[in-house]
Amino acid sequence: MVKPIFSTLGFTRLLALAAMLPLALSIDCNNWSMRYKKFLDGVCVCNSTVACDTFPNGYLKLSSGQVGVYRTTRDGERFRYETATFVAGSSADADLTIDASTTYQTIIGFGGAFTDAAAINVYKMDSTTQKMILDAYYSTDGIQYTTGRIPISSTDFSTSIYSYDAIVDDFDMSDFSIDGDKTSGTHKLDLIHRVLDMTERKLSIFASSWAPPVWMTKENSTLNCHMKGSPGETYWKALALYYSKFITAYEKEGISIWAMTTQNEPSEPAIKLNSWQSLRFTATTERDFIKKDLGPRMKADHPNLKLIIMDDNKSNLLSWLAALEDDEAAQYVDGVGIHWYSDADFPLGIGGSFSDLTTFHTKYPNVFMLGTEACEGYIPDWVVTSTGAGVKLGDFNIGWWRAHNYAKDIINDLTSFVSGWTDWNLVLDTNGGPNWAKNYVDAPIIVDETNGNEIYKQPMYYVMGHFSKFLTPGSVRLKFTAASGSKSRLSDVDWTAFLTPEGQYVAILFNKGDGEETVKIMAPSGKLVQVVIRPTSIQTVVFNK
Repeated sequence: MVKPIFSTLGFTRLLALAAMLPLALSIDCNNWSMRYKKFLDGVCVCNSTVACDTFPNGYLKLSSGQVGVYRTTRDGERFRYETATFVAGSSADADLTIDASTTYQTIIGFGGAFTDAAAINVYKMDSTTQKMILDAYYSTDGIQYTTGRIPISSTDFSTSIYSYDAIVDDFDMSDFSIDGDKTSGTHKLDLIHRVLDMTERKLSIFASSWAPPVWMTKENSTLNCHMKGSPGETYWKALALYYSKFITAYEKEGISIWAMTTQNEPSEPAIKLNSWQSLRFTATTERDFIKKDLGPRMKADHPNLKLIIMDDNKSNLLSWLAALEDDEAAQYVDGVGIHWYSDADFPLGIGGSFSDLTTFHTKYPNVFMLGTEACEGYIPDWVVTSTGAGVKLGDFNIGWWRAHNYAKDIINDLTSFVSGWTDWNLVLDTNGGPNWAKNYVDAPIIVDETNGNEIYKQPMYYVMGHFSKFLTPGSVRLKFTAASGSKSRLSDVDWTAFLTPEGQYVAILFNKGDGEETVKIMAPSGKLVQVVIRPTSIQTVVFNK
């Protein structure tokens, strides 16, 4: 577990010591909570008195013979940084070999969603703690996210249902307004502006809608709703205009939208368990909407915008190809968005659908795949293979298992041609909200909404950082294979490797097992680096080209 930092010191002395630490240095994890008056196993706690743990940036200063190794373990290490050196040996000694001559997909990025809930929670905190949250995600001392998802109007992670045009049959969108996103009710625009002002990396922002204005729906409700009319007709053209108006409005606020998805989770569930905003349609309806309404509208109004189809569970992927099988629709499509909810937690060992990703890439090599949403804490506690529902702050076993699922899904997505992975809410409160539908889930960072001066960085946050920090946009995946004699021994280890635009090789290794493994990696230069992979851990290995 995460050991109590300075546990032999009095807590008052700990606070004083933390205050004296130079901010230029890496700061270790503290897990004492002022709110709960105890140590929270597996969690790193930051508050207005004790500085947040920070990311050691030694990988930026590696010499030609050095290797940087970052490690996060179930036993409590968080971004533990060490250096190694290359060792003598030949290809016959290598367990894993990086082949830089064989390249695959290019990275778009990693990040999270700017939901109403995330913005509300950030602005519940005092100014010092607000900065800690933003630094953790976007500063050079944090994990430097490079993607962001913006909901088009409300989701269940809002405090109410709303749209940007409530005037019935306003087909010209003359009453369209995003003023609600500027208010103190959400602070959503304020939050995004602060992120854009502070980040040193380009942020690829994409937009997604959960439901249209209620007056466009057959049910006069946005819950599991269906559009009036058919694609090509008045209501669908108004919906395309609604989306275009949103992108224009945000761009006028200085927020460039890189892409949009056609609809969040449009597939019709066999059993409708959810009761929040959801527009439902089929793959063929999506195809017709794209070629008759959305595609032409966006091509005219926002010609550089990327269009992402599906935006649904990866298990649906191979049955959701209608837009790509139609030339008129396919000309507008750039990518496909995938969620993990049908296979997260990998119940009964049958989850994953990763082979479907490879099948898709083989058929459509020029259409990128992007992980557009995932979270933990959405499966009921009574499901035997579940990690439980909602926030489980300080539950050591569940906290690590949720991080385990993140690592497993991300690394297998990457080795199956996916170009990035976007988490759901950036920040939630200790209840897993706010959420008007009471659909409470978990997030990598949780805030103390009661006192407004303490945040909790969970293991999921650190797993995300092992990818987002190092795999900058434009990084290219490389062939990374195991020697035949090492495959059995490394059966509990997943791995992937990339070359970054900055000229660094990055290898990420995830050990799912309880045994320690020593691995020799052959670099493209022909040199060997030896890495000890701790039990139940994730490690990122970095060296210069």
